[in-house]
Amino acid sequence: MIREKLVHEYRHFVNASYPYIHSLLNNCYLKIIDGCLNPISSPYYYLGIYYAGRNGKEVTLYKNELRKIANRFSMIDIVFINAKRIIRDPASTLKKENPRLWLELYWVASKVTPNLD
Repeated sequence: MIREKLVHEYRHFVNASYPYIHSLLNNCYLKIIDGCLNPISSPYYYLGIYYAGRNGKEVTLYKNELRKIANRFSMIDIVFINAKRIIRDPASTLKKENPRLWLELYWVASKVTPNLD
């Protein structure tokens, strides 16, 4: 619940600062990814941006702006992940392990994007 609120606030901040980037992020799935080096150290957080293959280049053009905003939210970095590759990977076990995330990524990968020009 807290992670969803954080992603919602991130989207809101991007919308206030960069409306065009926000329109690009509407075709993406954002998720907070946590990591930890060892059990003693404190966890660190990344922002995962799952994009469809067709708008990946456009989204990654604005990685510096997105990274600055993520740093304001105490996230270390941004990770850009192609959702279509994960969905079509025959060796992926995501569908069995996390079906909800798999469905979200399938929705992102199959979404038709409007012309943003």
